[in-house]
Amino acid sequence: MIHLRVIAPDTHSDDAVALLVASASVANVTVVRGAAVDPMGDIITCDVAPEDASYIVGDLRRMGIAELGAIDIDAIDSSISESSSRAEAAASGSSADSVIWENVSARIDNEGLISVGMVVLFAFAGVIAAVAILIDSSPIVVGAMALCPDFGPIAAFAVGVVRRDRKRARGGLLALLVGFAAGILAAFVAVTLLTMTGVAPAVFNAQTNTLAQTIAAPNIYSVVVAACAGAAGMLSVTLGKAGALVGVAVSITTIPAAAEIGLSLSYGDWSTVAGAAGQLGLNIGSLLISATLMLGFQRRRFHNRDHRRHPTG
Repeated sequence: MIHLRVIAPDTHSDDAVALLVASASVANVTVVRGAAVDPMGDIITCDVAPEDASYIVGDLRRMGIAELGAIDIDAIDSSISESSSRAEAAASGSSADSVIWENVSARIDNEGLISVGMVVLFAFAGVIAAVAILIDSSPIVVGAMALCPDFGPIAAFAVGVVRRDRKRARGGLLALLVGFAAGILAAFVAVTLLTMTGVAPAVFNAQTNTLAQTIAAPNIYSVVVAACAGAAGMLSVTLGKAGALVGVAVSITTIPAAAEIGLSLSYGDWSTVAGAAGQLGLNIGSLLISATLMLGFQRRRFHNRDHRRHPTG
């Protein structure tokens, strides 16, 4: 169940309570009159089936409560209540497939826009991936994929495009550009230092390195993998199930290529630089497009159902 805490001015409180009580997917409605001080109003709480949470929040927002008061959203791990069970049964669809759109936006703002910490993580991931390529180690490159925070900016771009929020879309693209630039630069510096100190070989032959050959050879398989990773990653974010495995799935198409650009720049291997750059650009484009299409599809389903609930709205 999803727990809502609403602060509503007394001019809107009765309408909000009536809305909640009338909804079959809402349970445990409580009201404390005059309890809120800033903003002034009544405090209303309730539990909502996850499938209908965003629709109920949308109804409250249409009343103007978000501007005049507040709407807080929390997930409940467990609710032992017959009324909650009835509310969940009354909601259409599956709670496992429910999307709390307000949480999606909050999550993207926290993880998808540029920050110092994000850039540092890109840099560390670039160094780890470069070392993995040097020693041709697939397990180590997986570690770089898990560390790389690249899907947050991709999701931010998708949300910006779907919601026609240019600032958010630009923010996601900027985070990607700066992040991968940091990863490439960090890989270049690390490999250069390792070469100067004799740790890395003075000459690197990409033709005899399995990882390097695979990364620097973009093809249709790269597009398929990136497109599936982008769509799956966006689906996981909207369903609130994103985790380390999603990050690995997305980064498998990005951070190794960025690291190989830095590594090849250090060795002056311009043909490999071109191949890795093509791979990185192709994969980022595929990720952005597939993530945006997946989010657009989900958002369209949400709006269609919302329109059926409010055909004249």
